[in-house]
Amino acid sequence: MFRLLRGSISRITRYSGAGEFSRRYAVMNAFDGIVTVLGIVLGSTLLGEASAGNIVAAGVGALIAMAVSGVSGTYMAEKAEQERRIRELEEAMLMKLDNSIIAEARKRAAVFSAIVDALAALMAGLVPLSPYFAVLSGSLTPHLAFYISLGLSLGFLFALGLFLGRIARSSMIVSGLKSLAIGVATILLITLLNLFL
Repeated sequence: MFRLLRGSISRITRYSGAGEFSRRYAVMNAFDGIVTVLGIVLGSTLLGEASAGNIVAAGVGALIAMAVSGVSGTYMAEKAEQERRIRELEEAMLMKLDNSIIAEARKRAAVFSAIVDALAALMAGLVPLSPYFAVLSGSLTPHLAFYISLGLSLGFLFALGLFLGRIARSSMIVSGLKSLAIGVATILLITLLNLFL
């Protein structure tokens, strides 16, 4: 089953070029998922007295909304893009490609990209939210969960930066620090907001 799925994904990416786009979608939406949950955790903790249950509910709700938006938006955008490319290929080759492996791969590429988009935001966002699930089970205190969540958020952002640095074949450390700066900037902005409210 796994080998069949891997072969299908390989064909889709080879004939449609979806691998590069999906990688971009994955990184962008992983960033969105992490920073969104980071904002919820910081806002709930610094600006109010939200319980772990409220933080989990707000975080999961936001991630579900992002996943639904990601699936629908990415599918429609990628479907239009792939259809345009099929038409361009047909014009260049002076033949219809309706039943070809290329056309089939490009049609499936929209679904593949949409799934990657949604899962990236959902899975990445659950990482900084996970300590609050532990609070609900009685394994952690809310105070400790807050600091673990911050650490996980910043660590994941740094890891994404390393990944981007590797793709760009540039300094992975510099890229990681740039991504880390996004998380630090989010923390500072929300903390400053807390001072004026």
